[in-house]
Amino acid sequence: MIDASAPELPQIESAFQPVLSLAHGAPVGYEALLRARDAAGKPCSPEAAFAVARQAGRCGEYERACLRRHVARFAQFAREDDVLFANLHPDVLVDPVHGPALAQELVESAVEPNRIVIEVLEARQETPAALVDAVERLRAHGFLIALDDFGAGLTNLGRVWDLRPDVVKLDRELICKAVESYRKARSLLRLVDLLHDIGTFVVIEGIETEEQARLSADCDADFVQGYFFARPAIEIEALAAFGAGSSPPLDARLGDARKLRRIADLEELAPYRRAFGRFKDAWCLGQPLAFAARHFLECEWALRVFVLDESGRQVGENVESDHCCERRCATFPLLARRAGANWSKRAYFREALLRPGETIVSEPYMSSSSTNLCVTLSAFVRLGEHGYVLGADIAFEGWSRHLA
Repeated sequence: MIDASAPELPQIESAFQPVLSLAHGAPVGYEALLRARDAAGKPCSPEAAFAVARQAGRCGEYERACLRRHVARFAQFAREDDVLFANLHPDVLVDPVHGPALAQELVESAVEPNRIVIEVLEARQETPAALVDAVERLRAHGFLIALDDFGAGLTNLGRVWDLRPDVVKLDRELICKAVESYRKARSLLRLVDLLHDIGTFVVIEGIETEEQARLSADCDADFVQGYFFARPAIEIEALAAFGAGSSPPLDARLGDARKLRRIADLEELAPYRRAFGRFKDAWCLGQPLAFAARHFLECEWALRVFVLDESGRQVGENVESDHCCERRCATFPLLARRAGANWSKRAYFREALLRPGETIVSEPYMSSSSTNLCVTLSAFVRLGEHGYVLGADIAFEGWSRHLA
C-alpha cells in the first residue's frame, strides 16, 4: 500500500466544495478535490501530481491513496446526511487489481457506501464494456454513480445510457454559453429535461455569477456548484460552519428566479400573432393565400405561410417572404418541394386539430424547407365540409436574438 507521504510522489491534501440543492438551499454533499504538493513542498495541480504518479508507474496506488485521504477528511466534518463526491479515472476503475481493492477500501471506510458518489471522470476508455462492469460492481456495493463533465469531450449520451448514473454533472462551459442568449438557455433547459427523463439528477458546475445561478434555477437543475456559492476549502472548521449555517447559503432570490418563458408567452410574439390572425380571417373569406398573408409576410422575421388539409398533406406550395431566400440555409433539393408532403406528425398540426380556432405556437424545431430553426403559428379552420390547418413560420434564430 502506498505511503502518501513518499518523497517521490506528491503529497496529498483534500479540499472540499459544497454541492448545493436548489430546492433545500443547503449542501447535499461535498466534492473532494486534490490539493497536492511536489517534493519541494510547492503546490502542484492535480494533473501534474498524477503525471508524476503515472511516470513512476504508481497511478492506481496514488488514486487509491487520494481517495482514502478524502474519505478520512470528509468523515471529520460531515453530517450524517452529507454525501461525498469523489473523482475517479476510468482506467483505475477497470484495473483488475486497483478497481476491486479501491472498492473494498471504501466499503471498509468510516463512510457508508450510500453516502459516496463515485464520479467517473471524462476520459477515453478503450474497453467500455469493462467500465460498465466496474460501475455495476460499485453499484452492487451501494455506491452512487456520477458522470462528470457531460457536454465536453467523450462524456456523451451514449455513456449515460451505458452507465445509468444517478447524477450527471454538466460541464461548466454549458452554463457559460447558456447565459449568452435566450436560444442557448432554452437548449440547456431541454438538456436538463432530457437527462431528467433518462432518470438522473443534474448538477450544473462552474457557477461564478448571479446570472448563471439564476439560469440554473430556471433550468430546473437539481444541484449547483461553483465559486458563486462557495470556494473549495481545506479547513474543517470552515466546512462544518458552512453546512451548519443558520441562514440558507443560497441567495433567497434564486427561489423567485423567473422561469424561462415559453415561446407562446413571449410578448415579443404579439405582432406576429396579430398578423397571423389577419391572415387567417382573410383566407377564410376567400382571399388568395399570398394576398391574405401579406401582413404576416411583412413582419421582420417571417419566413413563409402554407396550408395543410385534414390529413396533414400540404395543399399547394409555400408562399415565401421576400427576404426568405437570403435566410435560407443549404438544404436537400427534394425538401424544397412542399406540395403533397405529409406533415401530420408535426406538433403544430396535431395541436391545431385538438384546439380548433386557436392560434397554436410551436416550440422551435428544424424546418425542412430551409433548415432554419423556426417557430410555427398554426390554426385549424373549416370551410364548408373541409378542414384545413394554416401555418406560418418565423425564423427563430434571428427573432430570438432580440429576446432578453
